[in-house]
Amino acid sequence: MQERLQEVFRKVFGNDKLVITESTSAKDIKMWDSLTHLELITAVETEFNIRFSFTEVMEFNTVGDMMHAIREKI
Repeated sequence: MQERLQEVFRKVFGNDKLVITESTSAKDIKMWDSLTHLELITAVETEFNIRFSFTEVMEFNTVGDMMHAIREKI
């Protein structure tokens, strides 16, 4: 799952060398702002064929939080 998620991050942020870990947060990726956050959520939902609630999205502080939510949905 992390590999698929990493590919989504690479596409959204336009960086083929981007490496994410469970502790990666918006503070770690220079281009991660509110607009790219929405783009990222949409891309993740599409990749994994899931939908996040507004509350879930607001609780994402790290990539690990997002991964946990994805695991619960698939």
